[in-house]
Amino acid sequence: MKKSSLLLLCGAFFVIAVALFYAWTNWSGARELEAALAQLAEKKESIRMEDFIPPPVRDDQNVAKALIFQEFFTSGEESRLGKFALSVKNLCELFAGERSLIQKAKKFDPAFSGDEAAAGRVVLEYLSPSAPIVEEVREALRRPQVNWPLDYSKAFINDAVHVNPVQSVSHMLGERALAELAAGFPDKAFQDTMMLLALAGATGSPGTIVCYAVQNVILSGASRVINDGLSRGVWSDKELAAFSVSLTHQDKMRQFVDCLRMERAMSQQGGSFNPKYLAFPNGDWGTRRTWTKTFKNIVLQTRPVGWVKRDRALHLLRMQRLIEALGDGNCVSPTEVRNISSPSASVSKWDRSTTPVSYLLLSGMPSSVESVCFRQTLLESTRAACAVERYRLANKRLPEQLNDLVPAFLPEVPKDPLTGAPLFYKPSPEGSFVIYGVGSNQTDDGGSVHSPQSENPRMQADWGVFVSRG
Repeated sequence: MKKSSLLLLCGAFFVIAVALFYAWTNWSGARELEAALAQLAEKKESIRMEDFIPPPVRDDQNVAKALIFQEFFTSGEESRLGKFALSVKNLCELFAGERSLIQKAKKFDPAFSGDEAAAGRVVLEYLSPSAPIVEEVREALRRPQVNWPLDYSKAFINDAVHVNPVQSVSHMLGERALAELAAGFPDKAFQDTMMLLALAGATGSPGTIVCYAVQNVILSGASRVINDGLSRGVWSDKELAAFSVSLTHQDKMRQFVDCLRMERAMSQQGGSFNPKYLAFPNGDWGTRRTWTKTFKNIVLQTRPVGWVKRDRALHLLRMQRLIEALGDGNCVSPTEVRNISSPSASVSKWDRSTTPVSYLLLSGMPSSVESVCFRQTLLESTRAACAVERYRLANKRLPEQLNDLVPAFLPEVPKDPLTGAPLFYKPSPEGSFVIYGVGSNQTDDGGSVHSPQSENPRMQADWGVFVSRG
């Protein structure tokens, strides 16, 4: 046989082999996706974006249609709210690393030498120019519903542009409320804290991960103010009851599961599985790293359709397992979440290459679930602390156990989201107390918690709140 004929035969064999490989891969991938969709349909789970888009709201009932927000959506950073957000960014940079009001006051007046109350007044004076914007946002929040004008046709790449200015308002409110408590204006601090809680509720719609994360930041700011007021003993029974009602409505686990469903739909119907959104950035063509990225990009752009469908199927099923694991209201451990996100202890390079999106979208889930558990533990502990303070106001002493709060101040003892067991409570003779859950190590370390004022309370052994007295 001639050499040319042999080469032609080998070439034909190679083409047929590649065609058969693509045909078999596409067939098997399509079957896996069909089976995954059938499983979700049997469970009555939807991946249609239309099922998650918030319903229309009348303009006069919609927070997002208030003038202060309308201006932002039409003029962006040049609007009043956009310029306000920039000023708050500068404020955050000024306050970076400073938790003490006295140190913050010295940022404005280097010669300041007063006590905390005087420092609070200095901070309030500095923040006073922001009052008109804050009051206009407060008026907008009186509307009963919210539907932000987002372009849902963009699905997963939709920009929730409203979250940055809303977060800026929350930062300003948190700083102002803490200064008001120090300066002796607890009634004003209460109003600002209730506004923070309302702002968190408005920010959480729609139920995307981005909105959910910003909502958590706002709720952390509100918890910090509530805890500071508890330590000062300035909240009235009526104010504490109002906090308890607002915190009761914050079911972070349920909200997170709703976010997972919406994000799953956005990932499936958006561009997440489109190869053009998966390209690795290239640098100088002369480097080995760049050639590696180029090769990976070629693989991504030419991979069989069956791999893409298998990628989608794995994402659907692993997300469903996670949703079902979290659906009972109690967290699974980060280890179990990791096993759900990636069935094997270590994902092979082959799996990462053939199903990269499901791996990337789920690789951060253990940390996300841990964060959800922490936020829910903090909120439940804060709600229980408000009830303890109401008991103290009524009985002139602390309760001996959290069961003493039921049913007058709590319908039931709040539970640790990680274990489902009641939260721990430890009072001290001088009037201080700590309420906490076991934390990520799922071990009772005796109430070793940071207060919400500290830098990173999630890193502490136990999660909860410490109310200091004396």
